[in-house]
Amino acid sequence: MEPPVLKTAVRVCLAVAASVILLAPAASAAPSSGGTTFVLYIENRGIARIDNNAQGPDNGDLVHRELAISRTLKGPVIGVTYSQSEIIAYNPESKIDVRAVDIEDSLPGGWIFYRGVTQLPIGTLPQPGWTSTYAVIGGTGKFADARGVKRLTLLADGITFKAVITLVK
Repeated sequence: MEPPVLKTAVRVCLAVAASVILLAPAASAAPSSGGTTFVLYIENRGIARIDNNAQGPDNGDLVHRELAISRTLKGPVIGVTYSQSEIIAYNPESKIDVRAVDIEDSLPGGWIFYRGVTQLPIGTLPQPGWTSTYAVIGGTGKFADARGVKRLTLLADGITFKAVITLVK
């Protein structure tokens, strides 16, 4: 089990990363709803699998990640993302597990928090081309009232995610 200090540090880093992203110039046009869209690149820097029960994937198992955020692919780091996924439904017959996912981006000006659910083949990690969308559920500082979506796509290198974050007013 992760020490509480590490979990808190990861959450703080995620918030900082989100703030930096939102302070950066938008990489694409704003959506018609009047929101703002940012494109970031988030590179995996650390991953830990925590098997909380019997050996092998089952309900309650966790995956923790720490990722570096940049405005451009392989660009300078502007923030940190922390994420945790937990298997909440495990069905060997369907060969799929369902995972609750919490993500925190630490960016200049505050944190952005995300929540969602994803499905993957049992016991696997995302592979290149994988995509998933998460709800923006709030933040701190300049992101205190943040709402919107974050769409992640794992790039061909298998370690970098392209994040398209759309915040709505």
